[in-house]
Amino acid sequence: MKNKNVEIETETSLVTLPKMEFVFDSAKITPAKIDKGMIDFEKAERDVKEIEKLYNVVFTDLEDVKRYREEVASKKSNAEKFKKDLMDYLTADSKEVNQKLINLIKRVEAVRKFLHEKEKELDNVKREKIKSIKELIFKDRPDYLIYLIDNEKWEKKTFKETNIEAEIQQQYDELIKKENFIKQEIEKANKEIQFKILFENVKFLIKEEYTTISEAITNKMNEIKQTEENLRKQAEEKAEKEKQQEIEALKQQQEQEKQEAVAKAVKEKEIQENSNDNSEKTDTYICIKVNGLTKEATNDLLEVIKKHNLKYIKEMK
Repeated sequence: MKNKNVEIETETSLVTLPKMEFVFDSAKITPAKIDKGMIDFEKAERDVKEIEKLYNVVFTDLEDVKRYREEVASKKSNAEKFKKDLMDYLTADSKEVNQKLINLIKRVEAVRKFLHEKEKELDNVKREKIKSIKELIFKDRPDYLIYLIDNEKWEKKTFKETNIEAEIQQQYDELIKKENFIKQEIEKANKEIQFKILFENVKFLIKEEYTTISEAITNKMNEIKQTEENLRKQAEEKAEKEKQQEIEALKQQQEQEKQEAVAKAVKEKEIQENSNDNSEKTDTYICIKVNGLTKEATNDLLEVIKKHNLKYIKEMK
């Protein structure tokens, strides 16, 4: 599957940057010279030592301490003001130069930041372009994109889109080739097993070498074979166990029927014997002749006959 992309080149007017350099040269800096008559450090040193003698004075009067403190503070303030005026004068030119440099550096930094953002913007444009190429080539197999190996050179400005497309297409073609190989290996393996291997279950092998793919599917087939053999043995063992259970149940049923038949025969024999006894008893009669019985006596006599299941013959004269 080949996809042809058209590169659109936009003409851009590039700027030739000047050779902007700042070279430090101390020979071009003239240090300020201060007349000793304006600052006599030897006299100033002696003055400070005189002031430091106050460390050794034993003060007892608060007003004396206050007066000395205010006088020393005044001398310090005078010295600080002189130092400030002197430094402002000495650094007037350097401050101006420093501020100009600061402004120039800020402007150059602003351009650098602008170019950095533009670089990220163009990088994103190329990334989106690479993504579009991937999706176009893999449109029939979008799920195979996870197996695509990105080349870090693709995002470089010097790497052309046609080369990117060619590399992605090459990987796609190889994945399709491996897909067909996996299906062929599955077809061969499934002829020897009942529980079939599904392509989706071994699709991850598409990123492997051909020998690895073949070995993995063969191992999968052997595992299924062993599982089927174990299931067959288990089924046979279960069937044999169920058969023995049925035979045992049948034996128990026959034994129970036999016992029931014996019990029934014994009971029938007892009934027959009782019947024979009753038959012999029916040949014995009691002859009772009565005359002029009252109705109550007659009923009592009938109760006795019924209670003992006696047979009787009533003769009327």
